[in-house]
Amino acid sequence: MPIKNRNAAIIFASLGLMCVIFYAYYSLIYSTTSRSIEDYKRKNTALQSQIQQAQARASQLDKVRAEMAGLQVEVAQLEKQLPKNRELPSLLRVVTHRAEAYGVTLMSVTPTKPVSKGLYDEIAYNITASASFHGIGRFLTAMGKGERLFAARDLALTGAANKADPTKTVNATFKLIAFKYHE
Repeated sequence: MPIKNRNAAIIFASLGLMCVIFYAYYSLIYSTTSRSIEDYKRKNTALQSQIQQAQARASQLDKVRAEMAGLQVEVAQLEKQLPKNRELPSLLRVVTHRAEAYGVTLMSVTPTKPVSKGLYDEIAYNITASASFHGIGRFLTAMGKGERLFAARDLALTGAANKADPTKTVNATFKLIAFKYHE
């Protein structure tokens, strides 16, 4: 075989061998590595979005904590207004203290059974008192504006001629309603 043909055959054989090596490299190594790189890029993108969502939630956590603290303060204030138990001794202290402050003489305080109203109970106290007309009004206003929720119902006033104490011009009978949170 002449040298020119032999050199051409070697060149074609070398080119063919290089093509086979390149094809084998591309199909076995490059394409599988390229696919796994693309898979890792997709997973990385998904994880980055999850991280961003988690960071957004974490930034809202401080807001939620602050809101939770505010709600706990409100719950504590509401529990003062609407306690979970009957608290008869503290209730009697409040009633007698306010009665003394407004010149009201309590003649009788009679509790009744609690009446359930869904989320809360109403506990009525039948009260008979003696004072001036304005004293009764101020007493009931102070009870309504206090820290704990109270309401007055069925108020009946009768004139009283009290010779021992001329400032006691009215006898009052009414129901003082105290509210209790019903669990």
